[in-house]
Amino acid sequence: MTIHCPNCGSPHVISRNVGRKVGGTTGAAAGAASGAAGALSGAKAGALVGAMVGPAGITIGGLSGAVFGGLLGGTTFGVAGAKLGHEIDQKMLDNYACCACECTFRPHAE
Repeated sequence: MTIHCPNCGSPHVISRNVGRKVGGTTGAAAGAASGAAGALSGAKAGALVGAMVGPAGITIGGLSGAVFGGLLGGTTFGVAGAKLGHEIDQKMLDNYACCACECTFRPHAE
């Protein structure tokens, strides 16, 4: 389905996706912070597993557990934020912009 500008009728329309970009960025930042807070438990779990190998295993296991906690939190929250932002784009924001007349608009629900 081609979207046309309601102002000039041009088919040269792009989606701006502002909500998705902001939601994804905010979610990733919040997830990384949450993951960093949870990194302590990840580090403890990694150190516990690494203890089977020895002192070097404790260090490597603790560090990898902390990094994995931060990455997992950032990714999970980033995806959730992007999905929420996508819904906001579609239902609340003027997500489309006409390249011909620079009009921003939201398509009518059918």
